[in-house]
Amino acid sequence: MNAVQRFIRSRVLLLTAAILIVAMCLSVFIQSQSQAALNRTVDENSRGLYDILVQTKSANSKDGGALIQPDIANGQGGISFQQLENIRGLNGTSVAAPISLVSRVTQNLETPRLDAMDYLGYNAGLAGGATAGDPTGTDATKWPAPESVLSAQPKKYRLTATAVSSDGVSQQTLFQTSAEGTLGKGQVVEQQTAGGKSIRIAGPAGETGIKFPAPAGGSEHNLFNLSVALPMAPQVTESVVAVDPTAERALLGSAGDFLAPLQKAPPADTRNAGAIGRYFEQLFAKSPTQQELEQGPDFLGVKLKYWAPLMTQYQQAKRSGQITDASQAIPLIVRQGTSLDLKYSVKIQEIDDSGKVVNDVGTVSRSLDKDYLPFVSKSPFALEWPGSTDHSQLLGNTGNFGQGLYQPAQWSTDFAAAPKYQDGEAAANGAVGKSAMPGDWVTVNKLPEKSAFGVIVDQAQRKPVDERSYRENLSTGSKPATPLPIVYGTFDPAAIQKAAGDVNKLPLGGYDPAPMTLEKDAAGNATAANTLKPSLSATGLVSQSAGAITDYYGLAAARGYDSNANVIDAVRVRASAPGNWKQAQPEVDKLAAQIRDMGLEATVVAGSAREDANIFVPGYSKDDAGKESPLGTVAQSWVRQDAADAVSGSLTSTNITLLFLTLCGATLLTGASTVSYIRQRRSEAGILRAMGWTQKRVRRWVLEEFGIGAGILAVAGIALSLLSWNLATVIVSASVLLIYFAAAFFAAQQLRHRDVVDQEPQHDERLIAVDSPLTFAYRQLVTNRFNSVALAVAVGVFGAAVGALIALLIDIPRAAGASALSGLASATVALPSLILGVCGVLVGLVLTLVTGRFELRAKREQLATLKAMGWNPDMLGQVRFFENALVGTAALVLGVLGALGLGLLLAPYAALWAALAGLLAVLCWIPIATKVVK
Repeated sequence: MNAVQRFIRSRVLLLTAAILIVAMCLSVFIQSQSQAALNRTVDENSRGLYDILVQTKSANSKDGGALIQPDIANGQGGISFQQLENIRGLNGTSVAAPISLVSRVTQNLETPRLDAMDYLGYNAGLAGGATAGDPTGTDATKWPAPESVLSAQPKKYRLTATAVSSDGVSQQTLFQTSAEGTLGKGQVVEQQTAGGKSIRIAGPAGETGIKFPAPAGGSEHNLFNLSVALPMAPQVTESVVAVDPTAERALLGSAGDFLAPLQKAPPADTRNAGAIGRYFEQLFAKSPTQQELEQGPDFLGVKLKYWAPLMTQYQQAKRSGQITDASQAIPLIVRQGTSLDLKYSVKIQEIDDSGKVVNDVGTVSRSLDKDYLPFVSKSPFALEWPGSTDHSQLLGNTGNFGQGLYQPAQWSTDFAAAPKYQDGEAAANGAVGKSAMPGDWVTVNKLPEKSAFGVIVDQAQRKPVDERSYRENLSTGSKPATPLPIVYGTFDPAAIQKAAGDVNKLPLGGYDPAPMTLEKDAAGNATAANTLKPSLSATGLVSQSAGAITDYYGLAAARGYDSNANVIDAVRVRASAPGNWKQAQPEVDKLAAQIRDMGLEATVVAGSAREDANIFVPGYSKDDAGKESPLGTVAQSWVRQDAADAVSGSLTSTNITLLFLTLCGATLLTGASTVSYIRQRRSEAGILRAMGWTQKRVRRWVLEEFGIGAGILAVAGIALSLLSWNLATVIVSASVLLIYFAAAFFAAQQLRHRDVVDQEPQHDERLIAVDSPLTFAYRQLVTNRFNSVALAVAVGVFGAAVGALIALLIDIPRAAGASALSGLASATVALPSLILGVCGVLVGLVLTLVTGRFELRAKREQLATLKAMGWNPDMLGQVRFFENALVGTAALVLGVLGALGLGLLLAPYAALWAALAGLLAVLCWIPIATKVVK
């Protein structure tokens, strides 16, 4: 009988080899699929809108793997326009888009008002001229009948105006002011004058109106409403950034189409504010058409839809002497909506002469929301009396005819720069803690010293609020003249955020939102993860998307530069190299090196990913005594440089280690089975020795059988290596083959023939009396020590391998890192890794069960004898259980310590879980083996 026939006859060798080959094929296939999914996930999510972030060199420059904050438009400047052109001139540059922080802009909103419906019906003297020639106006015959929420007889009311702001954690009442007076239904009054009839609207007899303290106005009747001027709303501050609109559109693709109007802005030498203002005055003096008024007049190829605020602010600034010959127009694309949480409400109560409330009319409120437009919104706090209906649309579409904002915006460079942070401790997954650096306190919610009519304002009616600034001042040129903003269009921050991507999101610089979420309070306790809101002053740590985008001529006008200055904060560079981040990496690295040769800092962000930074915020608020308190820890989306390399490397290593543990653990168990099985061949070896065979020839005779198994394993390993074309598969296959050879040679050494001695002398005091299933099981294990030890070692190896596999699976999220790419990639490989781990556990379990069957025939004969002696099935079952329990007890030490050791080596943060998994694996083996091996 040749070696092949003997190998096939030795069913245990054939079975263990078959199990090992199936495990190899299945494991390599799963690992290959997992690796392919990992590579695909990383490649698809690791190249954002640009590849290189160029900034001026600083002392805080870091090597690869740094965490980059989203405020790249930080106001530091340092890059010249000549350097920008040099970057654009490099062969590998596709797009080079500069960006800079321009200024903070504070805007006075129009005085809030409460409109109570007091519609007087059609009157030719009042409405006829307004609707003449307007196709959108309602015909006089179709005007509805008069209606009003007010009574003909004036009633006394108390109005309580309240403004509340929130930072996302707590609310703060900015002011609460009340005013009382009588209000009633208005009436049309006609009077005969020297020139004819005079028509006006007046209140009923006895009406006093309601007047809040200055600078608020009073109340007045018109054709549609009774309007009550409310206390002034707090000032709202926005930031402005500058871009090159052409380059920015190229960077954003179709998502940057909102910048098209800015590309048509006039050149620098034709932006004189006075000249542009006079041009529009002359334009509207010529009676523009209805279409021109609705769509906006044409200004150098751009329809200026928002011309009303431009005209109003120009005329107001001209009257106050703010517009000078040096004033320049600044074209703007403004943000749609706001994240600022500012709510204005009015409580309306009817009272008697003693001040007692006789009727609670209701409370109306309004917040700045998605409809708010910086530099544009005329009446964000126009509130309506409960039950009111707006009839003003009867006059036609008046949306673009409003007077617009009353006061020009105030441009400032104070407290505008990006926040600064200090590094803290790093977490187990690589996440870096930060600490914000607080600056000065900024006072908001102040009232002007005088009203628009020159009345001294009582400052005691409103308490100013101090907000902590985390920003520094920007540098400027000469003192800038008052600029004149021209709104060219709007942009939606949410659309830009979507275009910037998710996992591979890179900061655009100021106009893409980077919200903060409170994770822990000042005491370190977890919170409900509230999204923080920006402050009124826009100088706090939390910021929203910039209120407006301008070009670099606009920056020069706002910051007082009259010549080329190094004002570019950052340049986002996209390389012309195609493909994913790995394919483009050589060309990107080359381009970055060329940029560094210009004396600039070039950070390669291709292969980066979004990552939440945990930021501790000290000195956030203070009480009346001046004691400062921290906010707690907030999370903000930053960018982890080289995240793709880190994630790919760590998870690839985990994949390979799982494969190695699965196969090498299975191979070790195969070896244990082989060594245990070979002892059954000792009788054959004795016969061959008696026939004159030498010990060397006997060992060679057995090794030939193992050689067949090794050959099959080698063929399987070579085939798998060629199919996967992976070095890891080659190494693991070679390791499996090496362990199998070692087990074979060790097994062959056990074939030395020894004289068989009587194992059960009749009068040996060391014999164990068999008086229970436990003692019989113990005697069997002691009598067959080699097989018992081999089985215990196999079970211990099984427990250690299970513990190591579980530890690796648990450690995957930590090993992958803290970036968004880490989470996505971990989720991609989680299921294949779990399947691979389960396969390893099942293969190990099957091989330990195979090992336990080697003395099964002898054990069955012994159990039959015990049954004949009167032992019942329960006692026989207890024998099997106790044998396995004793083996398991011996294997526990090896399993737990082995799992703990492998856990400390492979996944230190999950080492205790590894030990627990090893313990449970051995404990679970005991009942399984009892049930299966009968």
